[in-house]
Amino acid sequence: MDKIILATESIDEFIDALIEMRGLVPLDKHLLHLLFQIKNDIPLQTQKFLTLCLSLLDDGNTRVPLDATQFADMWNRKWNGLVTLRISTVDEDIDESSFASASDFASIINEGSQDILANDFSAITETRDTDIESTEDDLGKPFVLAKRPNGSHLYFTKHFDAKCVIEKSAKNLFKNGCTPSNEQIAQCTKNIADICKPLANSKPFLIKKRQAEAIIRGQTENLVITGGPGTGKTTVVLYILWNLLASHNEMLDWNIYLAAPSGKAADRMRESLIDGLSRIRDEQKNGDNERIFRKLNELESSTIHRLLRFSKSKGGFMFNHEEQFPKNSIFVIDEASMIDIEMFAALLEAIPEGARIFILGDPFQLPSVDSGAVLGEILKVQSDKNFSVKLNESNRFDDRSSIGKLASEIKEVAETKDNTKFVPHKFTSSDTSNDIANEITTTFKDKVFYRKLETGNTPLSKKEEDKRIETFIAEWSRDFAKLPELAENIHPERTGTETDDPEHRETARRNAIWQLSLTKRILCAERRGLRGIENINKKVCSKIKNLWRIQNKKQGKNIQRDDSGYFPGQLLIITKNQEMFKLYNGDTGIVVFDGNTPCLMLKKAPPQTNNGSAKTRDDFVFYPLSVLPEDSITTAFAITIHKSQGSEYKHVTMFLPTKIGHPLLTNQIIYTGITRAKESVTIIANDDIFKAAVTTVSERNTGISL
Repeated sequence: MDKIILATESIDEFIDALIEMRGLVPLDKHLLHLLFQIKNDIPLQTQKFLTLCLSLLDDGNTRVPLDATQFADMWNRKWNGLVTLRISTVDEDIDESSFASASDFASIINEGSQDILANDFSAITETRDTDIESTEDDLGKPFVLAKRPNGSHLYFTKHFDAKCVIEKSAKNLFKNGCTPSNEQIAQCTKNIADICKPLANSKPFLIKKRQAEAIIRGQTENLVITGGPGTGKTTVVLYILWNLLASHNEMLDWNIYLAAPSGKAADRMRESLIDGLSRIRDEQKNGDNERIFRKLNELESSTIHRLLRFSKSKGGFMFNHEEQFPKNSIFVIDEASMIDIEMFAALLEAIPEGARIFILGDPFQLPSVDSGAVLGEILKVQSDKNFSVKLNESNRFDDRSSIGKLASEIKEVAETKDNTKFVPHKFTSSDTSNDIANEITTTFKDKVFYRKLETGNTPLSKKEEDKRIETFIAEWSRDFAKLPELAENIHPERTGTETDDPEHRETARRNAIWQLSLTKRILCAERRGLRGIENINKKVCSKIKNLWRIQNKKQGKNIQRDDSGYFPGQLLIITKNQEMFKLYNGDTGIVVFDGNTPCLMLKKAPPQTNNGSAKTRDDFVFYPLSVLPEDSITTAFAITIHKSQGSEYKHVTMFLPTKIGHPLLTNQIIYTGITRAKESVTIIANDDIFKAAVTTVSERNTGISL
């Protein structure tokens, strides 16, 4: 968008230009036209201002300020990011001066914001002086104008109502708590050690101080439990549940619901709880505790959406503020940072006062894809209530951990908003194979590598950068050269049962390729562009297939399936929920062939049996790729950092955007990406880009106040 389009007399040209800049989605155009039809006397500048409002709301904000200076600050960041994004995702080099500058929007922002504040927009807005949900008559108006002493904001009505529901429900569900004494914490630590098997070194299983605090408080309080990866949030919940059931026999008849925003996260929480139960001593699983163990062992998990039971006929959830869950219920909600404001509201209003609820999450990870950053908002010090416990000791990263140290530095910037303490990290040029190979072969607890593709400080042309990426990917792919060979030895037609595989050879082969697939992953901030997943996946697939051809040629074999569109060992990720197959957005699998039929192999443990009988199969399932919609699967050697949330890999390579000001160059992106790694992380950037990312804390304007 240049200055000429900015000054156009055609609102459609203005909207189309923003869509081309990826500042709006096409659906926004239809919504804007509807607004302009409902109120057909809106001045052109105000129409353009409302277009900018929708663009900011698309970023996950639930409101925009109508103070021109505050709005301009938000828009400046947005526009500069759009320009940077545009430059980085095209093949040719573009001159930034060809775009309009952020300051060129000043007249639109000043005139539009003043018009909405001064004149009658009641046809499309409902003015609210207090935080009260909409009445039935107001639901047809798309916007709420909230006027407060500290400023006026424009909300989508659905987001304003969700904010009000969250504030009201949270006040009912979460009460002011208190910190346990040191004596109570010591006793709790001893009690947990007594019921758990000792560690491999014969030392007792000891929980951390904050974990004990949460377990004690969880007996009488509803809690929000936060902490980074490996801090033991699910461990805490397991012992909260165990102690509740042990001390309240009536709770053995209560419903316990495990839920998360995604099916993948829900499955992972259940698996983590089952793993935790395996630490309990065998003698503790018998007698009076048998029912406790059985109840926890048989728990199932679901997405929040499935938990609330959406009804197409009703156009809403079966469980809601009128039809709530039973009071005799316990809720465990994981990955709360990923829950958007509307889903958070729908969940909380369906939970009755008197029920027990434990919300888990890491507020420093990326927020929800949709609107809001609810977990972070409700944890801010906005009331006198104390209803959260922050777990601050990681079992994965200790004082010797390079990854843990870096994660702490990044989190401290986000927490304190103080950029001055962050010490820049030194990136070194790496266009040889040795440094990359050392990522896998060096012996260490964990390690962080800093690499830049540039030689010196001279920026690369698009062509040069693509060539450097090609060289890097060629070396990175070598560790996965065995995937096709291993995949060809997998037999999907076998059931994986004791009868079918008495010596467990087939299951061993499945486990071997599965473990190899989890050794490493490339994480990208971008989807498009040279450093985006589309380009990098294309290069990785090309390299692995080429190595596979060479190997087969040496062995005198012919590749029969090269034209199928897939190859054995190709990693794929589910991008859209497939409820009928219990496959969820973020599930990752491996391509194997049943004859000439390409199938997706995934690790999905069979459901727990009620009578303790043997498993009906091993932990792997197979789906013909023909039954899955093409737009629901994509290659997954490289995935976006957003998609990686909740996953763990031994080695992570992270490609960052190359332009300061890029909208995906943020503190949360860096933190989420590096904490996916267990043994090493390689960051592809340079000193300035990395520092810009760490010191750019993305904040959403949600407006929740408790």
